[in-house]
Amino acid sequence: MTVRRLIIAMGAALLLAGVIGLLTPVSISDGNGNSIACGNAVATDLSAAKSANDKSVANIPILNQLIPHTDYVAQCQSSVGSRRAWTIPLAVVGIVVVAGALLVRRSEGAATGL
Repeated sequence: MTVRRLIIAMGAALLLAGVIGLLTPVSISDGNGNSIACGNAVATDLSAAKSANDKSVANIPILNQLIPHTDYVAQCQSSVGSRRAWTIPLAVVGIVVVAGALLVRRSEGAATGL
């Protein structure tokens, strides 16, 4: 296996891992052992988090904050944001590596062919 093919394979693996990470569902825990779906890194779906907020005491004003609030929408946004923070750069690096390996090979072949 040539170095070029190895670089292309590694770039394709990075790209594949990034795309899989983008499409894998994101969820958070509600503290009772249940999970709340947040969509994925491509399309956020906060409807389950909003309904979980409506069921909890997060929307009830409490004097002196005696009961801790859990904002599931904010937790979903944070989880989706952290997923995007590593999957998008991973996919971009994979694309750049594959494209770079393919373009460098073509320019070397064109230069030697003259």
